[in-house]
Amino acid sequence: MYEISGLRKALDFFIPLSLNNICTCDAYGDGMPTILTKFVDSQALSFVLAAATICAFSAWLLVCLIRQAESSSRAARRSWMAGIAVVAGTGVWTTHFVAMLGYRTDLVLSYHLGTTVLSAVAAIITVGVPLAIANTLAGVWTRSVAGAASGFGIAVMHITGMAALEGCGQTQSVGLNLVACLIGATSMALACGLPKRSNTPLVTGGLIVAAVCGTHFVSIAGTVLVGEQVDRLLPGMQVTLSILAATGAATLLLGSFLVLSAAKRFETQEAAHARVLATALQNMSNGILKVSAGEVVELYNARLCAMLNLAPSSVVRGMSLTAFLERAGHANAWDEDRVGRVLANHRVWMAKDCETQVEHNFDDGRVLSINCQPIEDGAVLTFDDVTRVKQAQREISHLAYHDPLTGLANRRSLMEHMTQAQGAKQPFTLLLIDLDRFKAVNDTFGHGVGDRLLVDVAVRLRELVGETGFVSRLGGDEMAVVVQGDASAAMALTEHVIAGIEKPYTFDDLTVVIGCSIGVCGAQDTSSAEDLMQRADIALYEAKRHGRGRAARYTPGMIETIAERNLLENDIRIALAKNQFHLAYQPIMALTDDDTVGFEALIRWQHPTRGFVSPATFIPLAEETGLIVPIGQWVLEEACRQATTWPANQHVAVNVSAVQFRSPLILAHVTAALAKSGLLASRLEIELTETALVEDGQQIAHTLSALRQLGIKIAMDDFGTGYSSLAHLRNLPLDRIKIDRSFVAAALTDKHSMAVLKAITQMGRDMSIPTLAEGVEDADQLDLLRKLGCDAVQGYLIGRPERPTSVLPSATNICAA
Repeated sequence: MYEISGLRKALDFFIPLSLNNICTCDAYGDGMPTILTKFVDSQALSFVLAAATICAFSAWLLVCLIRQAESSSRAARRSWMAGIAVVAGTGVWTTHFVAMLGYRTDLVLSYHLGTTVLSAVAAIITVGVPLAIANTLAGVWTRSVAGAASGFGIAVMHITGMAALEGCGQTQSVGLNLVACLIGATSMALACGLPKRSNTPLVTGGLIVAAVCGTHFVSIAGTVLVGEQVDRLLPGMQVTLSILAATGAATLLLGSFLVLSAAKRFETQEAAHARVLATALQNMSNGILKVSAGEVVELYNARLCAMLNLAPSSVVRGMSLTAFLERAGHANAWDEDRVGRVLANHRVWMAKDCETQVEHNFDDGRVLSINCQPIEDGAVLTFDDVTRVKQAQREISHLAYHDPLTGLANRRSLMEHMTQAQGAKQPFTLLLIDLDRFKAVNDTFGHGVGDRLLVDVAVRLRELVGETGFVSRLGGDEMAVVVQGDASAAMALTEHVIAGIEKPYTFDDLTVVIGCSIGVCGAQDTSSAEDLMQRADIALYEAKRHGRGRAARYTPGMIETIAERNLLENDIRIALAKNQFHLAYQPIMALTDDDTVGFEALIRWQHPTRGFVSPATFIPLAEETGLIVPIGQWVLEEACRQATTWPANQHVAVNVSAVQFRSPLILAHVTAALAKSGLLASRLEIELTETALVEDGQQIAHTLSALRQLGIKIAMDDFGTGYSSLAHLRNLPLDRIKIDRSFVAAALTDKHSMAVLKAITQMGRDMSIPTLAEGVEDADQLDLLRKLGCDAVQGYLIGRPERPTSVLPSATNICAA
């Protein structure tokens, strides 16, 4: 018996040997039959079966690990790769040494512990690591090369394991060793490189078993050992190897159990997760499409098929993106060009590094929002049906720019339209339209009729203006029209608009008639849309001020006039608050005895900076703004207060505006003035113009009757200049007729004025209504009035209006009221 160190023996295996240089011992002969005979005689069948079983078990375990690694995430794949390396190396090592336990049991064999352990490490590194790496490679050739490297690693492990033998001499067959290496490398290359459709678990496991067992037993067949023969069973001789082999087998069994348990748990979890994900995927409101980098459809859901009008059976996983879009195009009646454009768009989106979001409009009106998110191995596209959202947005946008009642554009839309037209330097004109008498219709017949009237007016305006005009409703009964061209051309259109709006409107059995006033302003007169609106509004005010039912064009100076009116209005308010008004009194003389029977109270205003302001200047503005009501209240109270200091046979005449007389406060103001002053009602005379008396005959008559019941006298001022009618004298309760100064001044030179003057005087005498002539300025006029039988006179000849010397009371309280 001789002994050779393990390291020396390992090096000896790499020394080239001749195929014919095979050492013989114990009458072994040469040739292949001899080799086969020696191989069969040198192996214990039970150990061969045990080794093959362990190898098959290891191969099956490797297949399971490889499948788990392929389906796991990148982070988890590293752990599975480590497991593959350990199981592959341990399986090869255990197979080798279990087979060696049954090899040449007739010799006393022992193993070097360090070399044996080194062979296990070598198995893991040279067999397991290349096999694990092959699992991460995509190409067939690269996987095959890694598999071949793993096969050569089996040979490395076998040689290292044989180098661990001690207590014998051994020789190797170079030729069989090369065949063994080729068997291992080829089998492992096929196991790693076969296509997935052919590489079933059975095929893969079989190739691994062929690689391991083929390498081992073919190499063993060419191995010759020379050592000490044994005559009896020596169970303790190979205890070390048995322990190591048992440890390897136990490791495989334990590893198998742990791996199978983990795999089963993972499979159960993944199955549950897959069910949850599948349920969520198929019940999502969004359509999902996963496309690989090779333009292969890997994932989709039923919602996507419904969105694209695709039958579920027409889409399968693994189909190309081109085929998928062609079927979608066929389902939605797209032509080839459109399908090509859609496909090109998808490729552009997938090639980007960032997210892409677009909207696709279908021919049936649906709108899909498509979001393409590129990922490492392709792209994920989500589809969302935003048809209702877009419809809601359109409705919101329509409401933001249109009047909900008439469907016309609203103020916001009008302003933007004019701003755009001004930016484009297009000549246009704005017509600002206000409906006359609309409020009366609305109040009389209800808002329902009023709304229907506005709708019909909108229709008429569209017809009158035509397609080139822009019609809008600003609110209430105010509308606007923008027409092309200058203001001169627009003025011609206003005549047709006024005539068209004034035509009767019929609603069921009801017929109503309204009118309109129009303010016109050209864009060339302004610098902005807001300025244009302001000036058109000023022109509209002028149209209304001159009688309604007409159009007025803005002219230079109008805005300055309005500004002056605003300043004057503010000064009127200040005058009320600061007691700037005062009363002047003009005497009234009776022609029967030339005695002063009363005074007419006339308001005067001495402004701190304006100086004397004529009543003809501020009274019309006060009437328009409603300030005449508190002014009139102050005049009543002041006149009554001062009249209490006069002789009892003298009365005070106070002019009451038509606006003031229509106020529901008139009776309260009159009675309050009498109560505060203590003046007898019979000494107060209210003067009203003829125009004021006929504006609302029924209401006026009611108010006049109430005043006369208090004992107050009523005079008709400026008779003959307004809407004169004998019916007024007959129906209205009057106590005096005041003849306008124009007839008095012209009577001596104009026969027509003389005739009117005689008629009024005679008519008053016949109806027992005293007459009073205004504007008497010379003796000839006074003599004429005496001859005609006039009852009283008033004018500069009798006396000018003068301010009394007594201190006037403050008007602050009246202003506050």
